[in-house]
Amino acid sequence: MTRYIVLPMGEAAGVGPELIVKALLSDERVNFGPLTVVGDRAVFNKLSRDLRLPLPFTSYVETDEELLDALRRGEDTVFYHHQCIDMDFFEYSKADAVTGRACYECTRKAVSLIQNALATVLVTVPLDERALALAGYDTVRYETMVSDFASCQRGLTMLDVNGVRIFSHTHHMRLRDALDTITYEKILDTIIKVDSLTQDRKIFNSDKPLAIATVNPHHADSLTWDEEEREAIIPAIRSARDIGINITGPVGADHLMHRAAKGQYRAVIALFHDQAHIAAMSMDYERTVTVNWGWPFLAVRVDRGARLDRAGQGSMIPVSLIQALKVARQYIEMGVES
Repeated sequence: MTRYIVLPMGEAAGVGPELIVKALLSDERVNFGPLTVVGDRAVFNKLSRDLRLPLPFTSYVETDEELLDALRRGEDTVFYHHQCIDMDFFEYSKADAVTGRACYECTRKAVSLIQNALATVLVTVPLDERALALAGYDTVRYETMVSDFASCQRGLTMLDVNGVRIFSHTHHMRLRDALDTITYEKILDTIIKVDSLTQDRKIFNSDKPLAIATVNPHHADSLTWDEEEREAIIPAIRSARDIGINITGPVGADHLMHRAAKGQYRAVIALFHDQAHIAAMSMDYERTVTVNWGWPFLAVRVDRGARLDRAGQGSMIPVSLIQALKVARQYIEMGVES
C-alpha cells in the first residue's frame, strides 16, 4: 500500500489548521505524496468560510474502516473527522482545556493510524503547551506525548535545515541545569548514539566526520574556563575515537555551524537547545524542521509556537510546513522508517 503521511491538526485555536490548508493548496502539493489529516471537520469548515479558502480534501472519513476504503481507492488527500470541539464556544486565539484535549486526542489518533498500518510517517503542526496543561495532561510536548502513545523512550531529536543536520545533547531545560549534563559519560553516550544513527548512508554521508561544539568561548587558549572541555568533552572524543568513531572537536560554537553549512560534517552535535536552534534558524528560519529518530516510525515537526495572536487572520505563510512535508516525503522515498 502507498505510504501515507498523517497530520494531526495541532492547536485548533492557533495557526495549525490554516497552515495545513494553505500547504495543501500550494503548488508544492505534488511533492508531498498522499496524506491524511486528523482533525475536527467543523474547525476546518469555519476556517474555509472565514478565510475564503477552498478545502483541499478529496475524501472525508470517520472510521478506520472508511479510511482503509479511501486508501484502497487511492484517495490522495483524506480528512479523518475526529469530533472534539464544541463550535458554540470555539474562538480563534483562545486556547483552552477543550482545544488542548482536542490536540491530544487528534495526535493520539494519528499515532494509532500508524500503529494500524493506515499511515507511515507523522508530521505535526504547532501545539500550545498551556492548553494541554489546562486539559490536565502532564505531557505537553509532542516528544513526550508520542513517546507515551507509542510506548517507547524518547529518541534523538535532529534539526534539518536545508540538509544541515544538527543534534542537541540537551533539550528544553534551563541552561544552569543543562551544564550539569556535560559529563564524560553523558557526552560519550550522545556521541555513540548520534554516530550509530548517522551511519545510514541513505541520508548521511558517513565518510565525513561528526563534529561536536564547545561549551566555553575560546576554550583552546583559556587557562581558567575550559573545565568542561578538559574534563568531559575532550576525553569523551578520545574515547569515541578509540572505538572507531570519526569525530572532530570540540569546535568553537561560533563557527561550527558555518563549517557545517559548507558541508564539512555528516552531522553536528550542539550541547544546548539554543546553541542548535539559534544557529539553524539563522541559516533559514522558515525551512528549519525537527526530525525525531528512534521511535517506531519517522516523525517530522514544524517546531514553532501556535501563534495564537495570528490565528484566523489569513496571514500565515506555510513555508515551514511545506518543508516538513517535503522532508518527510524525501525520507520516505529514501526508504527511511525511523
